[in-house]
Amino acid sequence: MKTGITFFDEYILKEGFPEGFQILIAGEPGSGKTIFASQIMYNVLSQLKEKGIYVSFAETKNDFYDAMRRLNMDFTKLEEKGVFKFIDLVTVEPSALEEEINLIMQEIISFKPKYVVIDTITTLLQLLGREKVRIFLHTTLGRFVKAVGAVAFLIAEKPYGQDVIGYGVEEFITDGVIVLHCQKLNEVLRRTMEIKKIRGRKIKRAQYEFTITENGIVFLEIPDLIMHSEEGTNERVTTGIDKLDEILGGGVFKDSITLIAGMSGTGKTTFGLHFAVANALQGKKVIYLSFEEQVGNLLRAARNYNMPIDNILGKNLEFYSWIPEAQTPVDFFMRIKKLFEKSPPDIFVIDSLTSIRRHMDPVELLKMIRYLQLLFKSNKVTTYMTLNIETEFDSVPYTDASTLTDNIIILKYKTVGNSVKLFLTVIKERASKHSRDIYEYEITPKGIVIK
Repeated sequence: MKTGITFFDEYILKEGFPEGFQILIAGEPGSGKTIFASQIMYNVLSQLKEKGIYVSFAETKNDFYDAMRRLNMDFTKLEEKGVFKFIDLVTVEPSALEEEINLIMQEIISFKPKYVVIDTITTLLQLLGREKVRIFLHTTLGRFVKAVGAVAFLIAEKPYGQDVIGYGVEEFITDGVIVLHCQKLNEVLRRTMEIKKIRGRKIKRAQYEFTITENGIVFLEIPDLIMHSEEGTNERVTTGIDKLDEILGGGVFKDSITLIAGMSGTGKTTFGLHFAVANALQGKKVIYLSFEEQVGNLLRAARNYNMPIDNILGKNLEFYSWIPEAQTPVDFFMRIKKLFEKSPPDIFVIDSLTSIRRHMDPVELLKMIRYLQLLFKSNKVTTYMTLNIETEFDSVPYTDASTLTDNIIILKYKTVGNSVKLFLTVIKERASKHSRDIYEYEITPKGIVIK
């Protein structure tokens, strides 16, 4: 029995859930348990024309339908087609619960669903006790599920900070256990799915990272970087600044990643604009993603530097501005990947790593940069990334990120007499002979001018 979630079916559980199984989906509040179970139900009923029943002790029918509709799942339509039933037990009195369960089983037997969700069995445990719930799952629900070849998903609450699931019996009376984790990292949440057991199924990897989007759960698909035996291309891409191209030996290599690191006010964004506009004018598809400036500010800056952007804007050149503290590293990666799928770029600019670095766990940020590196390389995209630093020319900024880049350009200002002067040097250019001199430059009405 498949889930209809492409990554889960193709990479996590290729053989699907065995028929007749009861699968426990456990996790802390907010980890995505209801969304995961509902998404499976919705996909299967929509795609395979099977029947399903959702038994809820957690929320009313209207609340459930409204919440799912916001995730682009319309259960009303499935109900109207006669393939879905929602049983609302939120307001059932404890004294009437056993009688209601008998009625539910009668409904299940007559409706003959292939998928059943009970949300949550934690409530059943609290109201009925461990022994009665065990009998219900094994004897009543279990026999039905096995008899008709259905799959039942049992949602359970996992207390914060505890390894045990609920009352400690749920995971031992089911055929499979999936645990959703929700970990707070600085200002964002990191969500992972752990496949603890699925009887009779080989699990390739125990844990997978995911995010919750407007279309439900989406898993982080780590891109594969295929190592080819042939030599890399010697094709060069302009930086948009003639003198900088000369310093680099003819521009940067196609599909290379360049880190422009410098102090505040040294023109990192201006370097990025030169790179983006010059390549867009040559007919390349360019995406400029800013975590610091609004799109309007970037357009104003480009026009102030007399960069001819109006004929290429929205065609070869696209600007995006995202708020850094609003997403996890996985969310950002998935959103960037979506941009690639929508319209594959030749050139990509990220301005800047500093903004997202302030709001993310360093390990998670490095992981995101690594995934981006794989994405950029596998799609042969030439990339500029900016980073704010306070460093001397002889030191390497943000060592972890710099090891994943091909080129590093350092920008710095110094006070000389009564004026402030700007300097740059190339401290790294992989597989190329480049100038190691220090160059003075200016930010003029025409942008960057290197002396």
